[in-house]
Amino acid sequence: MRLEDLDVFRAVHETGNFQRAALRCGLSQSAVTKVVRKLEDEFGVQLMERGGRSLALTPAGRTLYQRAMELSELTAATRRDMAGEMAALRGAIRLGVVPALLGSVAAPVLADRLPGPHAVQLLVSVKHSAELVRMLEEGKLDLAVCFGVQHLPPDVLRTRVGPQRYRLVVRAGHPFAASIPSLEQLSKSRWLLPTSDVTLRTEVERMFADAGFGALDVRVETDTSATLLIPLLRRSDLITVLPEQAFQPLASEGLAALDVDLHALTGEVTVYHRRKTPSVGLLMALKHRLEAQARSNALTGPHGRHSAKESM
Repeated sequence: MRLEDLDVFRAVHETGNFQRAALRCGLSQSAVTKVVRKLEDEFGVQLMERGGRSLALTPAGRTLYQRAMELSELTAATRRDMAGEMAALRGAIRLGVVPALLGSVAAPVLADRLPGPHAVQLLVSVKHSAELVRMLEEGKLDLAVCFGVQHLPPDVLRTRVGPQRYRLVVRAGHPFAASIPSLEQLSKSRWLLPTSDVTLRTEVERMFADAGFGALDVRVETDTSATLLIPLLRRSDLITVLPEQAFQPLASEGLAALDVDLHALTGEVTVYHRRKTPSVGLLMALKHRLEAQARSNALTGPHGRHSAKESM
């Protein structure tokens, strides 16, 4: 029995016939048939009922299918672990970070590590939180510094390191820039928000839903950081939500933060890593340094002390 044979067996069951399984596996139909017969001969049991227009698994076939699924997941996890070990062996650490935390958390820590005695190569990916956690789950990253996500994969651990404040941001000449808009006025405005799988989007919509308002008019939806769409924000009346760290460098560049209480949107800066991290002390040292930097920012940065008190 080979793992490839189990993949073919799974394909026959999941596609419903030998022909579609052959297309999926890149084999001839006769080769797929031979694989299934080989498995049946090896175990001495019939795995599939071959009658009618569709194939059905026998009780033994269902058992083998379940084991094949488990082995497939174990194989994928093993490949992810080995990819991490290979990167560690090369002296590389694969770090993911959201744009808002690149300058305030990641950059100071990485700059301190570069002159050190250890020849460490840093591979940095800058994406939004949900994508970074997915990459971590797939073994493409060792660490991720970002914000909270809706779904935490079972193989990923998180350490919450500090509160996160958000601001509603518009162009400097926006009608709301010189006033204090109500939630009702905001609910009727046009928005630039992340895609629906991003936690921040969910929290924004929940804030308005809890206040009794309907769905927001999201005119622009993005799967990357809203900071990359700042030129569009400056030329329109769109409203977006930015982390405090992302807004501060932009405050003098034609943007304004609305005077609105966003206590309901206070989130957390979080460091994520996989349960089975590569066997290298440098990785954990970097993790602890990133956590310390994020905690320091939460206490000493803009509105830091106020945020920490509110989140208690």
